[in-house]
Amino acid sequence: MVCFPRLLLLLPFFFASCSLEEDNREQMVNLQQVKDDPEAQLVNLNAAIEQTGSDGSLYARRAVVLLRKGELEQALDDANKAVKLSRNEPSSLFVKAQVLRTMGNTEEALPLALQAERNSYQSSSLYVLLGDLYLRRNDYQQAQAYLNKAQELSPNDEFAFYYEGRIQEATGDSARAMQSYLHALEQAPAFVEAQRELSGLLVAEGDFNAAKPYLANALDAAPADGLLWYYKGLVFKAEQKPDSALQAFKRAVSLDDTIQGAHYWLGIQQHGLGNNEAAISHLQKAAASYQGELKYMTTLASAYERTGQNRLSLATYQRLVEAEPTYTYAYQAISRIKSKLMKPIPDSTAVRQVQIE
Repeated sequence: MVCFPRLLLLLPFFFASCSLEEDNREQMVNLQQVKDDPEAQLVNLNAAIEQTGSDGSLYARRAVVLLRKGELEQALDDANKAVKLSRNEPSSLFVKAQVLRTMGNTEEALPLALQAERNSYQSSSLYVLLGDLYLRRNDYQQAQAYLNKAQELSPNDEFAFYYEGRIQEATGDSARAMQSYLHALEQAPAFVEAQRELSGLLVAEGDFNAAKPYLANALDAAPADGLLWYYKGLVFKAEQKPDSALQAFKRAVSLDDTIQGAHYWLGIQQHGLGNNEAAISHLQKAAASYQGELKYMTTLASAYERTGQNRLSLATYQRLVEAEPTYTYAYQAISRIKSKLMKPIPDSTAVRQVQIE
């Protein structure tokens, strides 16, 4: 899943870390006066570029503003111009790498970020970006090495703490991951991604009361984040509020159809409500993560049988007894479905002949 906000969190460091010439061109773009107003930045930058169209640093700055606005194609176009005009100046390479990373092109972003590093660009935000890119490759050792570099330059970098937590979570160290997310939130209390990951870990551990304030704050800031709604659904489920849980899971998959946990619980709930077609649809989308679980196989097999898909039901029950040979009900279901399948199929030719007569 491509998560735009996570990369955009790196952008404020760009203006602080770029060492661009202070001359008349810089005066035409007084970013200090308009740093919190992207539209005002664009007005200034557009005017400056019209007057001096060969300054790569101006295109790099405009690419950052466009990236923050989510105008990715335009941002990439400006980043390409910045790299060309500035002859691979490292800050321009860094900007282009960020744009590509946001667009999901991490394989092309990585060599650009590495080239910026080789060209003597030292920035905690570059090292965090490299840490993220290696994390996405599951190269945790290299990712951690770059995050260590980021922390050497900026010991209180909340993004370094955040991605360190992601590495620890990916390698199964949930306790340390929670501490890293808490460190990130100490530096930036409104850090939505850290709130989301921390709440997810707390929910997974069953500490729902501790998770709720982080969930509430994160949802206020990012109401379109599907994972947050999934975690909220799990909290509702633990609180014995099935209707609220159902609505939260529905909201989660409407925002992000790849959340398999939400599809799993929706499938279970829909099966319980007798909506077997809907149950099958949701359960099929959860297969990659849940297909080995007994409850998943039992529910899917039952839904197949209820909708007359007996061969699929039989195959699912057979996988179930392979996984759990002592599951008596599954053997009974297999015998029942085999009996259905062995019944002779009516001769459709004869039926049509009777209808004609």
